[in-house]
Amino acid sequence: MEFLDAAAALKDVLEGLLIVLSLALTIIGFLSYRRTGNPKVRMVTIAFILFLMKGVFLAVGLYFTDLVRVPRGFAGSFDLMLAIDVLVLLTLYLALFRKGRS
Repeated sequence: MEFLDAAAALKDVLEGLLIVLSLALTIIGFLSYRRTGNPKVRMVTIAFILFLMKGVFLAVGLYFTDLVRVPRGFAGSFDLMLAIDVLVLLTLYLALFRKGRS
């Protein structure tokens, strides 16, 4: 029972992190694309937008409507999927926007 409560709390943190991180990365990507015009940056920015849409959809579905229901036994797996989404966002950011070492 205690694990399920911790998983539910972690879900809230990961969902918030997914939305905030994807929003910030979308803004950074958009500004970078406007500055450089690089098509790779545009494609990654679109990926950030899709992650943002996913995060908003999940938040609305989980907290404001009954569109998304996570069974209690699936809470740990759901948290793992959200954590992987956050790691994918960070990896995309580091791969594209990190300053190269000379």
